[in-house]
Amino acid sequence: MQLTIKNGRPALVDEGGNVIFHSIYTGCRYRGTMYNVLTDYTEQQWTVRETPPFDSKKDFSVLGENVHYFVAECENSTLWAALGATDALFRTETRNLGKEKEPVDVIALGGMYANRIDRVIANTFTQQNGLKLYDMLSETNVKIFLENDFTDSAVHMPAIDRDGQAIHFGFVSFERYFSSVFAREDGTVEYRHFLDGRKLSAGGTLHSDWMLFSFYGDLITGLPNYTLLIHNFNRFIDRHTEAPTGFSSWYYYLSNINERMVYENLAKCDEIRDRVPLKVFQIDDGWSSGNHNGPENKTRFPKGMKFYADLIREHGYIAGLWLSPFNFQKDSALVQEHPDWFVHTTNGGLAEACGNYMLDVTHPGAKEYVRNLYHMLTYEWGFRYLKIDIVSNYMTAGVYYDPESGALQNVREYFRLVRETVHPDTYILGCTCPIFEVAEFVDGMRIAGDIFERWESLIQVFHSVLKRYYMNRKLFVSDPDCLMIRKAENEDEDCRRYCSRTDEEIHTFLVAIYAAGGALFLSDKLPLIDDRQIDMYARLFPVEDRVGVPIDLLESYIPGVIDCGNDGNTHRVAIINWSDRERTFRIPIVSTCEAIELFTDENLGTHSDVYEATLAPHCSQLVCFKSLGE
Repeated sequence: MQLTIKNGRPALVDEGGNVIFHSIYTGCRYRGTMYNVLTDYTEQQWTVRETPPFDSKKDFSVLGENVHYFVAECENSTLWAALGATDALFRTETRNLGKEKEPVDVIALGGMYANRIDRVIANTFTQQNGLKLYDMLSETNVKIFLENDFTDSAVHMPAIDRDGQAIHFGFVSFERYFSSVFAREDGTVEYRHFLDGRKLSAGGTLHSDWMLFSFYGDLITGLPNYTLLIHNFNRFIDRHTEAPTGFSSWYYYLSNINERMVYENLAKCDEIRDRVPLKVFQIDDGWSSGNHNGPENKTRFPKGMKFYADLIREHGYIAGLWLSPFNFQKDSALVQEHPDWFVHTTNGGLAEACGNYMLDVTHPGAKEYVRNLYHMLTYEWGFRYLKIDIVSNYMTAGVYYDPESGALQNVREYFRLVRETVHPDTYILGCTCPIFEVAEFVDGMRIAGDIFERWESLIQVFHSVLKRYYMNRKLFVSDPDCLMIRKAENEDEDCRRYCSRTDEEIHTFLVAIYAAGGALFLSDKLPLIDDRQIDMYARLFPVEDRVGVPIDLLESYIPGVIDCGNDGNTHRVAIINWSDRERTFRIPIVSTCEAIELFTDENLGTHSDVYEATLAPHCSQLVCFKSLGE
């Protein structure tokens, strides 16, 4: 690809000179007098020149061997472009030549794609405390464009044009602002940044993050290239790539935990270890008094958390702990002693969310507090698996100690400090936090909401999990949340979440967890689980590096046909009927195969060319197709 000038504005063209993306502009829409919205980019006149490779910390070799570099300039903006055969990377700087503005939209890069757009995959926003961001609670939906239709998507937007060409617009670095991609059916595309309520000063410059424009031969198989490019372009460091398996206390006990819970479940983990080789024993919410940032609840855990970490390690498991790092109660000692360590409002008070104040780690004192906390947790106490949770809820637009920082810089700095401080063996799981923005600092990431106890919660969770397959083992190890297979007979007075799923729905839960791949954590009271149920757990092992690919991603609200890959000469496909009516599936197969259901060992017969199955509501199959050769 090349960058040239068409009608006074930059345009992206292919090697044959065909225009791909044209009428490029940068700038912002901002409020005028009364209710007017004005623009500052209508009169831009650009020049463009080819240039040597940029001096950058980024790795442009992700674009291939023959990369072309360009710089385009106009009176108030500079555009850098690195162009490969199928991928283009852009970054811009835009100067405010007028008065101070409060932008409605900051357009890091806008323009017109050469074709009309047929459909897109769009991410909704989670809105917290004046912020718009993309986390596990955001939804991912397929949208078919009507005439003149449009939509906005957090972080990135995969699309298919009217000719069936797969294209992708998205951000690939995440250091400056939260972001979105806007697209209209006519081909208009804008890469946007959010200033989180901050103003653009007179003479001030907006420095964008890097943006990507890509072509794919096929959207479903091409999407993992996006997250792999993010990983490699930003030079992410791989630390712990093996998918963790373990026990979590959360979905059975909630915060009603104590040392008895530890002893009872550890004993059962030991008993079933040969069949269910768990590696992590994680203590969730309830171990601390007040905020989960260090103070121990000595009533529930009288020997102190170091003792229980040592105990877990003596049993041969990795000790895990849940944390809620950003929120501090108003009357906490840290708030009273160091109010300057917390995010402020523009009027000088402390920013508040859900009755709590939020830590500002751009302050040197708060930085040192974080370093001391995580050194204690991992070096002194001995926890090597940390679940850092409820981050988005307490991120906030506000005034920070570093005047150039906002909520994004604050959360990135927190996770950077954690990564820098913890024992090197520590696995960090991000949970309810910005997904792309902290990916480089974590090992695992929760990618959907809480699973809880009803059938409907499976739909809500796997609607996101199965669509976010392209993140798994590219950005991090995905965490689809915990597995619970218990029924009423497996629950006692300790239970705080009474499960109501049928046998068929539990089977579907197993199939969906298998299809998702990634982390595998159990959250039943293990001493109450019977031998038949232990066998259900066992069939999920070994976890390996499985990543299910949703074949019907573009045709279904929640994928129901997931390709789980090969195991020797056996090909595995998950088939799930998420609906409340009977459904027939037809799966193409390439040779004559014997079909076996993984979790029941049921022989589903011998099939050639196509496998057909009619499933009752909420039912599923994990079909192992074993080739019979010729």
